[in-house]
Amino acid sequence: MWSRLREVFARELVVLVDPTNALHARRRKQLTAAVGTVFTLGMAAAMGVAPRNAYDDPHAPRVREAIRLPDLRAQLEQLTETDATFVREERMQRGDTIASLLKRLGVDDPDAQAFIRRNTTARGLFALNPGQTVQAEVDENNLLMSLQANLGGDAKASRELVIERVGDDEPVYKARVQSVKNELHYEMLSGAIATGGFFKAMDAASVPDDIVQQMLSIFSGVIDFHHDITSGDRFRIVYEAGFRDGTFVRNGRVVAVELINNNQLHQALWYAPEGSTQGAYYTFDGRSMKRPFLRSPVEFSRVSSGFGGRDHPLHHQWAQHKGVDFAAPSGTKVMAAGDGQVEFVGQQNGYGNIVILKHHSGYSTFYAHLSGFANMQRGQRVSQGQIIGYVGQTGWATGPHLHYEFRVNDVPLNPLAIAALDTPALSGPARQQFLSYTSEMLSRINALRTYNVASANN
Repeated sequence: MWSRLREVFARELVVLVDPTNALHARRRKQLTAAVGTVFTLGMAAAMGVAPRNAYDDPHAPRVREAIRLPDLRAQLEQLTETDATFVREERMQRGDTIASLLKRLGVDDPDAQAFIRRNTTARGLFALNPGQTVQAEVDENNLLMSLQANLGGDAKASRELVIERVGDDEPVYKARVQSVKNELHYEMLSGAIATGGFFKAMDAASVPDDIVQQMLSIFSGVIDFHHDITSGDRFRIVYEAGFRDGTFVRNGRVVAVELINNNQLHQALWYAPEGSTQGAYYTFDGRSMKRPFLRSPVEFSRVSSGFGGRDHPLHHQWAQHKGVDFAAPSGTKVMAAGDGQVEFVGQQNGYGNIVILKHHSGYSTFYAHLSGFANMQRGQRVSQGQIIGYVGQTGWATGPHLHYEFRVNDVPLNPLAIAALDTPALSGPARQQFLSYTSEMLSRINALRTYNVASANN
């Protein structure tokens, strides 16, 4: 019997392992079905003998156990004891007092108001201009917790006034001024000069007034913005703007500007050499923009009388005019044409009120017919562009103007010709450093040439 079973088993095994056998596929199906049946019967048997539980039998006994929850009373007491605070922001308004400002901020705190009035640092609030933002934090009793206000600075950093209440039983107020870094952005604008003139073009392109003033100062030695600008001229400008928490704070320095005036290209780029704390404006090819002397020491003026022979307006005689007359309203600021030292300040015959500056290499400049002086004293050092006096009509003058003379070893020369003198360009390693430092700003100007961002006429 056993030999018979062995023969059957061996024969079936040969069929299973030999794929060429005609019965191979059939036997595999039979074996798979048999194994599946065995597993199914095994699972049914296991379920039949498994114990019943409460989920299967609703009549099965249940056990209840108490769960201990954490004690939250201490946490609730802490939350109840914590005072709520509220933050409010307001802008200074014209005619505001400390009392009116604090009232709009929701502050009802006589102690804080008295502190701000008597503390030297806290009184910085009185110096805020209309429109400046003040932020206050108050408690649920409307008492001041803290107050912050921006006191100025530049585009890169701001000076912030902070007033805080310290202590619980007997609150004490303290004030300090701290420096806060701003987010520095580079704004890019361009436009064309239309028939309305330079300043209307600036308004049309939304160029801020302080940036316009910088532009005037940068090119004051080469361009008379009142008369030289013509329709069709173009400008491109890149300047710094400071932001804090996404809110504009103030504009900074013009870092690159390009002006095409009468088809002549004028360029200026701010550059601070490596290791230097001071910078200056250069042309894009590395030539210093700073001339030894300004073309005009008076803003928004016109030449009413040039250098050379003329019929004297008072004496009606042909005489040599030793300088240039710049017509401007009385009180217009007069600037030092170059760095120098005050040699004379006072009155001199037909010159009226006059300031004489002594410069290097025997140069000297005269500023006559002034209505007043800007705290000038003999021997005082002055810088180019510094205010030294104001246009007037003193001495032999028929109308308000500045008589401006330029002398070399006391010999009068034409001031307009001297101002046109150029300066040498950077070369060698200094030029390479300049190009490396300014490459980013040059790329921004190139972008403006391509896209004419915010152009007034496009």
